[in-house]
Amino acid sequence: MKTTRSKNWMSVCAMVLTSTAMFRASADQMATAARPEKSYTGMIVSVDPKENTLEIKGFMLSRQFNLGSACNYILLDKSPATVNDLRPGQKVTVSYQDAQSVLIADRVEQEPVQFEGVATVIDTGKHTLIVHRTGLDKELQLPDDCKVVLHNEKPGTFADIHSGSHVTVTYETPDGTPTAREIAQTSIEFTGMLTAIDLGEKTVKAQAMFESKKFKVADNCTIVINGKTDGQLSDLKPDDKLVFTFDEINGINVVNRIAPAEAQANSATTTAQMTGN
Repeated sequence: MKTTRSKNWMSVCAMVLTSTAMFRASADQMATAARPEKSYTGMIVSVDPKENTLEIKGFMLSRQFNLGSACNYILLDKSPATVNDLRPGQKVTVSYQDAQSVLIADRVEQEPVQFEGVATVIDTGKHTLIVHRTGLDKELQLPDDCKVVLHNEKPGTFADIHSGSHVTVTYETPDGTPTAREIAQTSIEFTGMLTAIDLGEKTVKAQAMFESKKFKVADNCTIVINGKTDGQLSDLKPDDKLVFTFDEINGINVVNRIAPAEAQANSATTTAQMTGN
């Protein structure tokens, strides 16, 4: 009888100990799952795929993150991506957990850094692009693999970017140097004969073989005259053959660049020769 009671008592103790261990394990798992996720945004300083570490420089401080085995990587030109697709100079937001001051990244997402303005110089020989907007010129490095995106996501080349083109440049800053990764020139082009100008209303009309269009002239519209981008609306003459670069907004054609058709063709040829295309 004593032996049976002793065995029963030992079984009860074992069950209690097992239940306690399971409860503690469950509590630990819940605590881990409940750990609040934080985020940090900055520029990548360095990335080590072998050690699974990532250093980010924010506005004031730099932080080093351990890249979790299930970490997700989302880049502007690739999603999903891998740690090998990260590079210094990219701006990213890291979602992470703080485990007793050990920062563990769960997600790394690239943030776009963009500059919008007018392309004033595109020099593929020196691999530089200068974009102007009010009060500021920005010079960017122009790598050979920089993408050019045109209207309706159509791929383009450097020859499609002309002096005076309105562009949005997405760039990164490796070693602190602005480097273009994508140039978007998404306006529409229309080539036709100038038929009417209204200086007061700031409108122009043009006629092609089977189509005519009316344009509202934007305040910052670039007008190319004799190769220079400082022309005025009054410099244009009826019957001039022109290329109108415009955006169609709710049925209104807003022109942001007007250039002689011949000059634009020469510009494209020159740029193509410089790029070897």
